[in-house]
Amino acid sequence: MHMTTINNLIDLLTKHLQGNLSDAEQEQLNQWLSQSEQNRRLFASIDDEEQMRQLILSYHQEEVENNEAIILSKVRKGISEGMPVAPVRRISSLQRWGWVAALALLLAGIGGYLLLNSKKDIVPVVKVETPADIPPGKDGAILTLADGRQVVLDSLGNGVITTQNGTQVVLKNKALAYTMGARPAAPVYNTLTTPKGRQFQLILPDGTKVWLNAASSLRYPTVFSGSERLVVVTGEVYFEVVRNTKMPFKITIPPRPGAPGEAEVEVLGTRFNVNAYANETAITTTLIEGKVKFNYQPATGSAKKQSAILKPGAQAVLTHDSRLPNGTLVKAELTIRDNADVDKAVAWKSGFFNFEDASLEEVMRQLERWYDIEVVYEKAIPDIRFGGKMSNDVSLSGLLKSLQEMEVHFRIEGRKLIVLP
Repeated sequence: MHMTTINNLIDLLTKHLQGNLSDAEQEQLNQWLSQSEQNRRLFASIDDEEQMRQLILSYHQEEVENNEAIILSKVRKGISEGMPVAPVRRISSLQRWGWVAALALLLAGIGGYLLLNSKKDIVPVVKVETPADIPPGKDGAILTLADGRQVVLDSLGNGVITTQNGTQVVLKNKALAYTMGARPAAPVYNTLTTPKGRQFQLILPDGTKVWLNAASSLRYPTVFSGSERLVVVTGEVYFEVVRNTKMPFKITIPPRPGAPGEAEVEVLGTRFNVNAYANETAITTTLIEGKVKFNYQPATGSAKKQSAILKPGAQAVLTHDSRLPNGTLVKAELTIRDNADVDKAVAWKSGFFNFEDASLEEVMRQLERWYDIEVVYEKAIPDIRFGGKMSNDVSLSGLLKSLQEMEVHFRIEGRKLIVLP
């Protein structure tokens, strides 16, 4: 680092938050940002002066000492002495937060922060040994063409992949795009699928931008024609839809296995996220900008269609059919959350896990998809709530280091993560 002191860096970042950087100071900050991806991720996670001071001091301590044993001993000492805590604005639900936690987490090589929140006091970070570390997910997908042929996009370079009925399919800068020929042809359908541990970006023929999270798919025509733009989604997908009032954009979410009825999101032009993983407790559509209408039509003829129009910042939550312990069937229900946690819903698109107020099960489902692992609970599932967010570009062992030990332990066998009591 070319800064003279760590206090100099803290001063620069404080001025950045206040909007008071001089040209020379901005150049210094740019120089520091250009030195590493970790610096840039750390910078991206800062939106509060006290939080910034804690994180930078911790980051510097990691650079100077580079010694986990020293840091962890400070964590234990800080906790046992009941150090005063400083609030982190974005983690409102956490009971405790101190510089010692930031210190340990940054030492683990994580460009973010993560805390657990439960009835227990915070305890030292658990060290997890893994026989063979599992890397994080990356860009990659499988393109299924209209004739059934499949193209693996993980390692292909830029260029034309194929032509679909007169429309060129082009891979450029890790995104797939469709370029229509001079004469519009009849549409044929392609499907883009991301396996576990992969994400991918797509630009549809109308210019709509789409991001697919891990274990997701999008079925779409190579040319949009007629009165509607129709696509089919599974998993989790983020959309930035090009506005066209004469041709509404409609997303169909098929029923999950064993659950009748399908959902639909109707759009004019907007930015929003759809989470429709079959193993999640509900289908959620989160609106960032614009306007969408969410529809659910149960398969049973007597059941009424449920609909809701979302405003920015709102979330439609459609629970699945479920059964109570006594066997009573609880029908799917659509509810609207007007002040949704938008950052949590779309964190994956920016390269983060956001575990704010998430249960252990919810966190583990995300890890299964991103690290392509299987999570097994040896006994009952521990009742633990998480808070905070962290970068998703760390290895599995790096992430597990950040989980606080709260009577929960992990064992890894191949690609199976076993949660112990």
